[in-house]
Amino acid sequence: MLDPFSKEVVMSKLKLAFTAALLVALVPVLSSCSPGKLDISNVTNIIDIRSADDFAESHIVGAINIDDSQGDLVALASPLIKTGKYFLYGNDDASVADAISRLAQRGYTDLTNLGDFANAQRILPLGVSK
Repeated sequence: MLDPFSKEVVMSKLKLAFTAALLVALVPVLSSCSPGKLDISNVTNIIDIRSADDFAESHIVGAINIDDSQGDLVALASPLIKTGKYFLYGNDDASVADAISRLAQRGYTDLTNLGDFANAQRILPLGVSK
């Protein structure tokens, strides 16, 4: 039988107490790191690059649609201010990354990839228009 005051038992209890205290301290910190909504206060436009039909069915409130299904996003975006701040979302992350690359080559400087429509809904503090 182990002596409750033996070095091994006391160390084991100290480790357990330390682990419990660490968990109590870390849970609030880690939960505050969960992703929140993006700040859109200084965004020029939120751009939905999905098809006009997809946009008409549902989109982020306040977003504009520049349909990139034919690959002519750069031409359609020409009226936009090149120094503006733009958030883009589409059907998938890769298509948005491609659109951002083409816009950046044309001199647009502040472009953020929000990924697909579902992700944009999660990270933007706006509703969805249906």
